[in-house]
Amino acid sequence: MANSSEWESLNQNNSVVINLDTFQGEWTMRVGYLHGFNPPWKVGMQTLVIVIALATGFLIMIILAIRKQYKDLLYNMMPPQIIKRLRNGETVVQKYDNATIFFSDVVEFTKLSGEMGPFEVMSMLNEIYTAFDALVRKHGVYKVETIGDAYFVIGGGPDRLTSVEGAKRVAMFALDAMEFVKSYRTEDGMQIFVRAGMASGPVVGGVVGITNPKFSLFGDTVNLASRMESSSKQMRIQCSILTYNLLREARGVKFDCKERHEDATDKGISLKGKGFQKTWWVNGVIETTD
Repeated sequence: MANSSEWESLNQNNSVVINLDTFQGEWTMRVGYLHGFNPPWKVGMQTLVIVIALATGFLIMIILAIRKQYKDLLYNMMPPQIIKRLRNGETVVQKYDNATIFFSDVVEFTKLSGEMGPFEVMSMLNEIYTAFDALVRKHGVYKVETIGDAYFVIGGGPDRLTSVEGAKRVAMFALDAMEFVKSYRTEDGMQIFVRAGMASGPVVGGVVGITNPKFSLFGDTVNLASRMESSSKQMRIQCSILTYNLLREARGVKFDCKERHEDATDKGISLKGKGFQKTWWVNGVIETTD
């Protein structure tokens, strides 16, 4: 036990020295540095830690950005609910009871491709279909794919719209697409024309393939929509009788639809593989209501 004889002193190493005078002699204890411990590599290590932290943060930011871009690309290729089922290892087959399908293509595309260079053709299609993509987002329908010069859209399918709402939105998309094409010109000032068709009915959707899998639609309604497009006229939208009936039930908007009579008999027009069917032109919107 120490007596009253205690004091502190500073040795050559800047450490605090405490001398204790005890009954058995004097003890000396070192208890640290008076002004703290500052190794020569302290500043360098602090700089290194800051650099590593900044680099790690930057890498994480890049990884998150790439992951976001990947997810956005994936969701543009397939419906989100389909992607979730694929991640769970499920076989994706979905039936839509009464969807509306839209097809369009460029009139005389083969001839245009011969008159224009490859870069001009791709630039033209990219400009047109980029505008169509914006209209898809505007009207809340689902773009299935582009096949060459053909553009393929569905409403009342993966978008989970009702049959009437799906037909209405597809028709609004189709009318806006036609309006865009009317004012569109290529870099050389050439005017482009398209024709379009719509049909409604049951459709089966699913993901096919392992290499480059894609979401595809199958069924007689898809074939009928394709026939509506191929038998349509330049800058016109032709629809089937079921689509016409759905558009008549649409709320908030009244469509200008006229039964097709030119080149038609009392039975309608002749469609390849479908026989004679009555069809209607979707000319525009007469009025909108709240």
